[in-house]
Amino acid sequence: MSAPSLPTAQLPDDFAGWWSLPAEWIEEPNVRRAGWSGMATCHINGARYFIKKQCNHCYRSLAHPFGRPTTEREYANICRLQTLGLRVPEPVFHASRKTEEGFLGLLVTRDLSGFKALDDLHDLTPAVKLQLAAAVGSAAGRMHRAHLQHSCFYGKHIMVRWPEQHADSAPEVAFIDLEKLRRPPLSWRAAGHDLSQLRRHQQLWNETEWAHLLSAHRAAMAGQAGILRT
Repeated sequence: MSAPSLPTAQLPDDFAGWWSLPAEWIEEPNVRRAGWSGMATCHINGARYFIKKQCNHCYRSLAHPFGRPTTEREYANICRLQTLGLRVPEPVFHASRKTEEGFLGLLVTRDLSGFKALDDLHDLTPAVKLQLAAAVGSAAGRMHRAHLQHSCFYGKHIMVRWPEQHADSAPEVAFIDLEKLRRPPLSWRAAGHDLSQLRRHQQLWNETEWAHLLSAHRAAMAGQAGILRT
């Protein structure tokens, strides 16, 4: 089934409009504790949008001891990485409200057009894999330099796109699924956690290429501009 398409519709501008918009579930609501969370998608005027809906899917913190929807935390994390100049899904709408059904959370983002997940990249030349390793290492280093830990740093959450008009240019890197991004109490552990996680699960780079990623990561952590070139 393809995502619903509304070719001439205007974007909703309120909670009710986005919540009730015809959309296809791409992640069926996952029941956790006393609530649920799911992701739907639709097309409006040729653009694709992702709509995360939640009910009683909350986190608790010192600032919010009674809980807030995790969509609010994810929106805040998107803004944090945007401030660092990192590419993330473009937020379109977010809000939460309490209803008889429960504490509802809503986050709408626009599709990262042209990007593919790292896990979906195959048959790359050695030169391109080195270039990609440097780009991913540099982006991760900028995040970790701010003492931020992604916490789900898998290939399916690292998105890549090459500029269409510049085949020889460095690829663009974007991070998604930022619900669990945080600043750990021991901030120096952020980089080790994420890189170890990615290293265990990735199958794209060999040892030499992974070392190239680490070199670009160290350069970004040191605040050096640009990325390593092959």
